[in-house]
Amino acid sequence: MPFHVGVLFMNPFQKKQSKEEEFEEEEAEPKSQKLNQIFSKITSFGKGPKEDSFGEFRQTPLMDLIERRNDIVVKADLPGVTKKDVILEIQDRLLTIRAECLNEIEEGSYIRRERFYRKYEGSVNIPVQIDEERATAKLANGVLTVTLPKKTDPSIVDVDD
Repeated sequence: MPFHVGVLFMNPFQKKQSKEEEFEEEEAEPKSQKLNQIFSKITSFGKGPKEDSFGEFRQTPLMDLIERRNDIVVKADLPGVTKKDVILEIQDRLLTIRAECLNEIEEGSYIRRERFYRKYEGSVNIPVQIDEERATAKLANGVLTVTLPKKTDPSIVDVDD
């Protein structure tokens, strides 16, 4: 039997679709929409706010890790945060960024308020040895830039007699 691509053959003897079959086809579309919604939630896992064990919502900041010749640069999105809100920790080549900010209450009564409190927390593994003492950080326009100089000299340990 020959195989034809893109050609639709109509069968005049085929039974017409029943009302039940039409209904089943209509029902299939909402099911596929539900599956798309579930898949969307799975693929966006880790990008939105999460509830911690104390019932507070925290968000993992979106981060870039850039290796340059002499240093590693980490850029993290922290919208609405000031430098006094940021805590940076470096331990065993793991950089942890935490930020917590509370927006001031404006005069008047709120009809809707979603920007009251934000909490960010995220960590990134640094792939090379770094000089933690020379690390610098700058916050501008909602983007935190952390510069971590690479270690150039190995640590030398003196041997006692």
